[in-house]
Amino acid sequence: MGKMLMKRAAAVLLSAALLPSAATAYADAPAMTGDLNGDGSVNISDAVLLGSYLHGRMQFTREQFALSDINSDGSADSLDLAALRFIVAANSGRLPHGTWIASDDVSARYFWFDGEKGTVTDEETGAKKSFRISVDGDCFTFDYGDASEEARVSWLGSKAFNITWSDGRLETMRCYSDGPLNYDDLLTGQWIGSGTVNRVYDIKGVNGSYLDTGTNKGTSFRYEKDGNDLYFHTGRNAGTAHAVITPVDSVHIDLAWDDGTSERLTKHNVEQINGITYVNGILIANKTYDLPSTYNPGGILPEAQAAFNEMKAAAARDGLNLWICSGFRSYSYQRDLYNSYVNRDGKAKADTFSARPGHSEHQTGLAMDINMAGDAFNNTREAKWIAAHCAEYGFILRYPQGKQDITGYKYESWHVRYLGKPLAAEVTDSGLTLEEFLCIDSVYKY
Repeated sequence: MGKMLMKRAAAVLLSAALLPSAATAYADAPAMTGDLNGDGSVNISDAVLLGSYLHGRMQFTREQFALSDINSDGSADSLDLAALRFIVAANSGRLPHGTWIASDDVSARYFWFDGEKGTVTDEETGAKKSFRISVDGDCFTFDYGDASEEARVSWLGSKAFNITWSDGRLETMRCYSDGPLNYDDLLTGQWIGSGTVNRVYDIKGVNGSYLDTGTNKGTSFRYEKDGNDLYFHTGRNAGTAHAVITPVDSVHIDLAWDDGTSERLTKHNVEQINGITYVNGILIANKTYDLPSTYNPGGILPEAQAAFNEMKAAAARDGLNLWICSGFRSYSYQRDLYNSYVNRDGKAKADTFSARPGHSEHQTGLAMDINMAGDAFNNTREAKWIAAHCAEYGFILRYPQGKQDITGYKYESWHVRYLGKPLAAEVTDSGLTLEEFLCIDSVYKY
């Protein structure tokens, strides 16, 4: 056998040896530029294959030829081989550092790398696992304590790499920050937009979708947050949209888009726990959201009572006397009270000033009527003092003047609701009712 023939035979044997030994493990992984042997990674084996092709020792498939065009100039040549060797040499055994967002077509995870250890957090569940990591060339092994997982790594640059797990899953890891991820920075959850454009956003980690309420058209996106800059990627054709974020308060942000439009987004996380509705963690009872008949805290909650005592003492220093004329009401008490008003005034009128059973804030143990529940209280010094100062002690005036169409109830200068000092200040400073602040309605469904 001649030397040339022997070289070609050896090349065939070499190329066969460079094919993945566990082909089934990575068979489902999407092809990536530079991965000529299909093992889910760009490594020295791929550089050897490209060298063999350039020296005429083997043939490439059409797919291999396309994947070998590292510099995207339409050919496979020595420049691509040099680029491939550089990538392999520069990244062999390289460990990432900081926070990286690993995303595929449907979800995302957040990896924190700190040397040979770190954590991974699921975007939807918030579940966090710790790991230790070992590196052998382009192979990463994640040890979670009770289990381990292997993956091949292919660096795409200094700030990104592809990671192909042994079951075929491919995730792209992009550097988010040098430090641990501040999960408060992510706009995870539902947001209601209002302004020049009106959209409803549903965001899960770095993925999401929005519904244009004007056109009723939905759009999926991925987004990146860099300080106050937000970039929405909505696909190849639509490109990338950029907005600047301005935080307003704990549940509102403003978006200013490059095209001159703007939106105010309101966080809208609605949860039901044991039949009780919480919006952004705030217990809600109004005409839309009711409480179960079994909910009974037994009286005004201690934190609300303590706040009232503090407010009462402050009012006394100003020469005013405050007391609670109606505090906690049970479901059955509210039922009897509401029915008495219906019998006297009719249902339509009763609904303007009295809550149906289960819909009263008094059942929460967080609301109270002060001094007297009647219009005669409206112009008193005490009513004016409460309006001016109640937020300082964690209360809001729940049913302000001119907001009946929003709250569902007429102006009640005597009715306050405890929210805690920070939130009460935010709601009061906004000039909004609690419904407006949280972007919820208050309308009976029956």
